Amino acid sequence: MKSFLIKVFWFSLPIVISLGPVFALLKFTGENYTSIDTLIKGDDKYLIGYAYSHENYRYLKWKTLIEKERKDVWALGSSRVLQFRKEMFERSFYNTGFTIVSINDFLPFVQGIPSDKYPEVLIMCLDHWMFNENWNNLKRTEPSSFWENSFSFSASGAIYQLVLSDLAKKKYGLSVFREGLNSSDGLRKVGLHAIVNNEGFRRDGSMYYGSQIESLQASDTRDFSGSFYRIKNGGSKFEYADAVNAEAFVKLEEFLQFCTENDIYVVGFMPPFADAVNKKMAETGKYGYLKGIYPGASECFAKHEFELWDLSNLGEYGSNDFEVIDGFHGGELTYLKMLMHMVQNGSRLGEATDLEKLKRDASNRVNDYVVYDY
Repeated sequence: MKSFLIKVFWFSLPIVISLGPVFALLKFTGENYTSIDTLIKGDDKYLIGYAYSHENYRYLKWKTLIEKERKDVWALGSSRVLQFRKEMFERSFYNTGFTIVSINDFLPFVQGIPSDKYPEVLIMCLDHWMFNENWNNLKRTEPSSFWENSFSFSASGAIYQLVLSDLAKKKYGLSVFREGLNSSDGLRKVGLHAIVNNEGFRRDGSMYYGSQIESLQASDTRDFSGSFYRIKNGGSKFEYADAVNAEAFVKLEEFLQFCTENDIYVVGFMPPFADAVNKKMAETGKYGYLKGIYPGASECFAKHEFELWDLSNLGEYGSNDFEVIDGFHGGELTYLKMLMHMVQNGSRLGEATDLEKLKRDASNRVNDYVVYDY
């Protein structure tokens, strides 16, 4: 028996030596092996940004809505809703962005939240590709438990392989371990993305783009090559389609009916593309479906006396390509201008905001991408 244990020890030693640093990195930075429940329930400032465990974001948003006090206003959608901030509103607000992928995710997500937590007003982000059958044929619908069960405490074998590769490339240094054990200026950073790139989710659910903002500020030009590549190849949410997917309107109607029955007022919007990206898509002649989204969706919204805004073009509300994060993500200033545009044109969001304050905030912004500190 003793001989067997010795053999097991020597066999396991190389594995422990190679994987030990990976476990330590994941543990001390909070990327894995760290619960965020206590952090969610508290009130301390945080920045949560995962480099490998992106599925944990869904749990973060769901758990916050469950555990914290009810919010009057939600912003709900994909990453293209994340620039709305609590400082933009006079009513309580939470950004539930990054929880929704497909248009048939809206209903099960909200159904998974207790009704006494429902907002009075829901800002609904309708990504254009949600209406593209070649991107998603809407045959799959997640159960309401999907978001509740999406937290990964332990790291998968795939994550260990990725981290080993990144360590071999010297992507992370000892400072990463120190930052994972300490707060910086009262801000608790959780996850490698937050620690290394200063990017992640704030307590109000919005996204801070840290290093990306620094890179944008340092450049006099704008590089939309990533979006252009997607357009050229017709993939990664930029699939070609001539006609809008009618089934998407069915799913939209089901969700709006649910909101009507639960006294949730919906303000829908179609988010912006960079001007250069809009131009490139138009030049291909392969995105005919885009023209059918607003007419079809507006009928659904009008039926329930809700609002729908087509904010696809930056120029309509005074923004431009030097205020966007990338080809299909506007910055905070862009979203502040979108909000002002809606309020100035009669949106019910005017009851939850102070237009004159928004104008002052725009004038006193941190930079052309970030309006408010933290």
